[in-house]
Amino acid sequence: MKKTFIIALVALFAVALIGATSYAWKGAGPGYGGYGYNCPGYGSVDPEKAQKFYTDTASLRQKMLQIRGELAQLYAQPNPDWNAITKKEQELTQLRVEMQKKAQEYGFGYGHGFGRMHGFGNCGRCW
Repeated sequence: MKKTFIIALVALFAVALIGATSYAWKGAGPGYGGYGYNCPGYGSVDPEKAQKFYTDTASLRQKMLQIRGELAQLYAQPNPDWNAITKKEQELTQLRVEMQKKAQEYGFGYGHGFGRMHGFGNCGRCW
């Protein structure tokens, strides 16, 4: 009797786990979280406009990635050069401002992120 109860409990747990994960992935489309170009917090974004934005800002994003790598190397040194780190941080900040200006030009609005875990909307559920 005890063995049957344990088997039934394990089976019930497995069904619940499968159901929960399938519900979490329900409607998953392009991008993280399944929202793609349609973030609930910011409305729809034209895919062609988004692609043009990404194409036009490719050099900015590449430069930002390069500076992040340089910053990681500076921080990893046994005795970090804080002046060099400050200069790199300022350079990265300037690039972020340029990126936000470009986003404004494309009509994506203020406050949208362009880094890790950020897409056109900082709602945390978009791209």
